[in-house]
Amino acid sequence: MTAAQTPTPGAARSVVAKLVPLLEAVAAAGEGISVREIARSTGIDRSAVSRLFKQLEDLDMVEQSALSGRFLPGPRLLSMSQMLNRRGWLERVALPVLQDLVEQFDETVYLIVREFDQVRYQERIECRQAIRYVIELGDTSPLHVGAAGRAVLMGLPRADLDDYLNRADMRPFTGETVTSPESIRTMADEDRARGYAVSLGERTEGGRGIAAPLFRADGECLGALLWTCPQVRFDTDQVPEVAEAVRSASRELSRRLGWEGRYPG
Repeated sequence: MTAAQTPTPGAARSVVAKLVPLLEAVAAAGEGISVREIARSTGIDRSAVSRLFKQLEDLDMVEQSALSGRFLPGPRLLSMSQMLNRRGWLERVALPVLQDLVEQFDETVYLIVREFDQVRYQERIECRQAIRYVIELGDTSPLHVGAAGRAVLMGLPRADLDDYLNRADMRPFTGETVTSPESIRTMADEDRARGYAVSLGERTEGGRGIAAPLFRADGECLGALLWTCPQVRFDTDQVPEVAEAVRSASRELSRRLGWEGRYPG
């Protein structure tokens, strides 16, 4: 290739700036997406969209349905997604964020993942304190029990929250567990307004937790970050500082996962 044929850095950046929203649009469209729809949503010229799709199709990154003419994720793009999930990509992205919170307050922090009507304790970084509030990895809790579950509830659309409250088993875990659907609905509204949830022994007696929701690129709440400590070290005067740190960390991790919406609070 001669110097005259070599693409300039600016031109390369321009192509990438167009490719990324195209791939995002294809990944987000469950039924596929047309050239016209992408051109309208991204502002990219239809002829440019068609040319780029042809190149992506040649690379197996997208494929065009023979029936509808709409573009869907291709085998290469799907393979990349599966490799990321299989290799614990979420955990690798989250662990540095958790570590920063642990170093800031020297208390144990968890990555929480939603599984339908419950949350699972996925990853943990422990503090250096001799007395700790420790939850075994793999343990689960209903969404209405504790700060982690309530952080997920505050991240759900109102209709999904109502559906959960209509079908959930409200058996208490401790004497502090809230079991009234109306009270939980009110708490979710309050949590959403401030951007975090606080639990005072709702899941485990003597435990304290502050959590904020995590969001995927498509806006779905996938889980939460949870800061914990035993009751003996819980300082109510410190709650605003800890809560803002947890909220900021959750917002940053959501951003790294591709989410661009408005964070609660």
